[in-house]
Amino acid sequence: MIKPEKLKLNYKFWIETESGLSVLGEGKWKLLKAIRDTGSLKAAVEKMGYTYRQTWQNLKNIEDKLGFKLIEKSRGGEKGGETVLTAKGELIVAFFDKLYTDVEPGIKKSFERMVEDLNKIVD
Repeated sequence: MIKPEKLKLNYKFWIETESGLSVLGEGKWKLLKAIRDTGSLKAAVEKMGYTYRQTWQNLKNIEDKLGFKLIEKSRGGEKGGETVLTAKGELIVAFFDKLYTDVEPGIKKSFERMVEDLNKIVD
């Protein structure tokens, strides 16, 4: 038997439509942050271990669902082009950042209290 104190909560945040269509989750949030940090979709997908073609298509699908662009690409130039987040892309990143900084601690604290309650009945 596993004692409750050995349990840990595992979860992910994502957003979906009212009908349950997944729009964007933790993986793409991390990808958007990597794009922002590297200035390059290619560098971001390499960092994340994703394939470029599939990731590009996934981002286009997300943009179609949301109805706005998340990234802007420019070709050429001294650095060989770059990819940046749009203002709305930055807002999406900030939204997920707030989920993890504002909401996650409360979830963890609540889970710890629930495990304490379980320990009282298991002992």
